[in-house]
Amino acid sequence: MDLRSLLRILSSEANLRILSLLSTRAMNPRELARLLNRDESDVSRRLRVLEKAGLVEGRWGRVGGKNVRMYSLKVDELKIRFNPGEIHVEGREEEYTLPLEEERPSVGVFVGREEEIEELQNRREAVLVVYGIAGIGKTTLVAKAFPRAFWHHVTGTEGVEHFFWRAGMFLQSLGRGELIEYLRTGGNDEKTILELLKEGVENTNATIAVDDLHQCNDEGFFRVLRFLARRMRRGKIVVTSRIKPPLGVEGVFYLRLRGLRPEEAYNLALLRKGSITPGEFAEAYRITKGHPLALNLLFESTARGEAWGRENFFEFLFEEVYRSLSEPERSLLGIMSLFNDPIEYEALKRLYPGRGLFPALHSLLNRGLVERIGEGYAVHDLVRSFARETSSLSPGDYYLSYADYLLEKDSPEAFLRAFRYVVRVNAAERFKELTGIRLRRFREVVVEFPKTYMKILQEAEDNPYIEAEKAEIEFQRGLFEKAEERWLRVKDALGGIQKANVLTFLADLYLEKEEIEKAREYLEESRKLAEELNEPLVWLWHVMEETKYLYFAGRIEEALESAFRELEFARKAKAGPDTEALVLLHIGDILGALKRNEEALRYYLDAKELCEAHNVSFRANITYFELAKSYYHLGRFEEASHFARNAAEYFLRVRNYRRAVDSLAYLVVSLIGLRALDEAEKEAREMVKIGQATRYPLSWAGYIFLGVIEVLRGKDGGKYFKLGKEHLKDKLWLYDAIMEELGKVIDLDKIPITSRS
Repeated sequence: MDLRSLLRILSSEANLRILSLLSTRAMNPRELARLLNRDESDVSRRLRVLEKAGLVEGRWGRVGGKNVRMYSLKVDELKIRFNPGEIHVEGREEEYTLPLEEERPSVGVFVGREEEIEELQNRREAVLVVYGIAGIGKTTLVAKAFPRAFWHHVTGTEGVEHFFWRAGMFLQSLGRGELIEYLRTGGNDEKTILELLKEGVENTNATIAVDDLHQCNDEGFFRVLRFLARRMRRGKIVVTSRIKPPLGVEGVFYLRLRGLRPEEAYNLALLRKGSITPGEFAEAYRITKGHPLALNLLFESTARGEAWGRENFFEFLFEEVYRSLSEPERSLLGIMSLFNDPIEYEALKRLYPGRGLFPALHSLLNRGLVERIGEGYAVHDLVRSFARETSSLSPGDYYLSYADYLLEKDSPEAFLRAFRYVVRVNAAERFKELTGIRLRRFREVVVEFPKTYMKILQEAEDNPYIEAEKAEIEFQRGLFEKAEERWLRVKDALGGIQKANVLTFLADLYLEKEEIEKAREYLEESRKLAEELNEPLVWLWHVMEETKYLYFAGRIEEALESAFRELEFARKAKAGPDTEALVLLHIGDILGALKRNEEALRYYLDAKELCEAHNVSFRANITYFELAKSYYHLGRFEEASHFARNAAEYFLRVRNYRRAVDSLAYLVVSLIGLRALDEAEKEAREMVKIGQATRYPLSWAGYIFLGVIEVLRGKDGGKYFKLGKEHLKDKLWLYDAIMEELGKVIDLDKIPITSRS
């Protein structure tokens, strides 16, 4: 590839983000698309270009009867060397990382503010707040002071959970994936999330910019910032806001931004106008007080004299500038003023009628009426309301057109934005379509962004499809009674895939409540609808619940047969590696219940291969745990300890303490079986430590294990047995289960611990 083509590839910010993420580990196109919030087909195309350029390499693997392509970074550094008459490009193996820049605003004309930049860069506080009136230059100042910061723009429509996900993805790009892994596992404990966020920022020394905090209406965001201000020792959170936010004083520095100093304003005047008389500048500075946007608008206007002193100064200036706009510029400004969010260029091409988009947009940018935020463009806040007043456009059709554009981006975040615009137009006829899209393409929304999605749903008018979505969020939160009431109220008004979803959820709900007969009734209704719709995804939902029902009912052989049907429909529905791996685990679990451990092992290994090929970390480590159990029951303690250790380390890292303890328990008994007593003692003490922090019952097995270890060393383990029995006195069934497992690795008759008393 020639040098010109290579530089063109590297000039693409999207390509640089892909290379940045691949510098942390190998990934497949789907995962990259999710992290970058881009369409998977676009990411796949870019990967092929990067591969052809020799920057990445892709390898095919065969997993579960499917071809899987994984991409990894081929060169970690490129050097361009200039010699007389020739240019050489060299690549060699060295690590580097490049932060994501998705929402970073561009910095165009910038003058002055040297004192403020130096002040911000030298502060030791964890949270820096820049506040001041609209248009004063807060965002531009922070972007200039912290050019490598990761940006999060607050719109007021999403909850703090959206910030957690974006920060987690950013930290993963820097090699710290613990936060995003915890969120992907369904973790929602705020204290744990805050600790993982703090550790991620500290360990990477990252800077995160939170723009327009004044638009935030989620108290959780303020708790996050207060926590980081008090606890974070490295890294920075930089906030912009129109008002001074209530973050307290500990660990927070506040900078109130005022207008430009006279010499700075004069330099801006020269840049914008080329020349200005002392009298004109003095009058301009007097009435604007150095406000950057006001100065820009003033220099764009042609009026002079008494009109400068009008009471509604900004409105007057905008009117003057507006008169000088061409018709295409006015039309584009009117369309853009309908939106509070930044609008992508590709979307503007749809919304703007006719040709001439680029010159019109470029002119509005130069005039200061429009600003670029990341990959989008937005009308400046001070201008938007005036622009709306001068425009006769109705937002409805534009909102729906933009929603259609967002739905094509094929990401959960874009889906939520699209849904919000449809709700704003009150296009109730589209609610069925959107909820169907959610079920087929974005099922994870109710788990990953429950607060944001619920807020959008609550703004919609009463509608059975909206109510069913609310119920699913409540179900995922454990509010079974509320979910049940909503579903029962609206299920008969639903149709298609939405009704199928509700029926299978009701069956699951009644299985959880151990109301087996009710569960059977809804399963039967679900089966009839699956036959009617004949859609693989609907069949998959039905058969998964049927497997669970048969297992609960003690019909294990039938449950196994049903689980194999799950696998069939998962592949027909192209449900994705995570779902297919889950089904493989179901098969393995049922085979294990039938004491067919060798067969179970085969399906667990298939699930492991599938998860590792697609980097499905959480499911992979669930699989490691199941493999540890299988190997343990087969008496293969070496393999059991290996997989149990991997699972335990992962679950500890993502703060999933229940699963961590489950994994540690099999690790300790396997180590006891191997007579690796020092290692076993260390892990048993870790179990006790977790128990003291979480009170999770199985943690107290650590005391029993410590007692056994002492006895095997020829010592008295009585004090540990006593502690273990005391903690488990209300859970004798668990004590018996622990003893049963220990009986597989030691002779309990030689250890005086068999009595419950």
